[in-house]
Amino acid sequence: MNKAILILVLISLLAVSNLFALSVIATINPYYLILNEIVGDKLEVNLLIRPGQNPHIYSPTVSDVRKLNDADLIVANGVGLEVPLMRTLTDLEERGKQVIYIGELLPSSLLIYDHHHEHEHGEHEEDTDHCEDEHHAQDSLNPHVWLDPLFLAEYVVPYLAEKLAEIDPDNADYYRFNAESLVVKLNSFQLNASETLSPFQGGIVVVAHSSFSYFFARYDITLEPVFEGIGDEPTIAEMRKLIDFVRANQVIGIFAEYQQSKRPIDILVRETGLKHGELDGLGFGRTSILELFEWNLEEMLRVFHGKE
Repeated sequence: MNKAILILVLISLLAVSNLFALSVIATINPYYLILNEIVGDKLEVNLLIRPGQNPHIYSPTVSDVRKLNDADLIVANGVGLEVPLMRTLTDLEERGKQVIYIGELLPSSLLIYDHHHEHEHGEHEEDTDHCEDEHHAQDSLNPHVWLDPLFLAEYVVPYLAEKLAEIDPDNADYYRFNAESLVVKLNSFQLNASETLSPFQGGIVVVAHSSFSYFFARYDITLEPVFEGIGDEPTIAEMRKLIDFVRANQVIGIFAEYQQSKRPIDILVRETGLKHGELDGLGFGRTSILELFEWNLEEMLRVFHGKE
């Protein structure tokens, strides 16, 4: 009897300790992977939007709202990525929930604005009398900042380590050590990517979506997206312009993307005969942020080198 009572007491204590355990939730998988690497087994990390889902159009369920409300810290991307989720996040902030918007950590001078030109390919450049702010008012901010390894190394990972140290000071040194180790890995990847992509500087890639704008800009490769917005497939006329553009320019590869329709990419490949591949901006099936970067780099190099 005494043993049975002891077991019940232990179970109750574990339940109470779990009730007060600190937890963090990331809206998208890349930040979930980063947080897991920093916290190890010290905190509970949860993911809201699975990598097979599109965060641009994801609407939170009642269960999602409950998960967000239960977290001690919410890590979101912001800057126009999780639009349907923003009202929920704003409501939680107003009630005292701590929400980090990663895109807001970066200096505005480093952010990229997508030019919506209906595949006119450079015709918008003739209008040079407008100031930069007027251009930005017309264009949209590209939110995919997590795909630049130096952004993560210089801004994001150190900041997250300090925020985690604030909510869990007992493990602050542990978080900072893990963050420093991750920064070393990211910087090492950046050096390798810079070297292996250097022969392709000045080239153009046609992609399904502008997810990799920051990545390709880092290595002086121009990105031309098929999809200007969210889910708006190009018209027949726009596809013809794209095909002519690919044939007339130094396009070094064409890439589909996991979360986007592959039909326009298939048409481009069939009409131009260029090598093609598929990129993964959210880490579908990846176990770390480094694996996400390395997988995509390998896919890019395979296409650029003309391998099957």
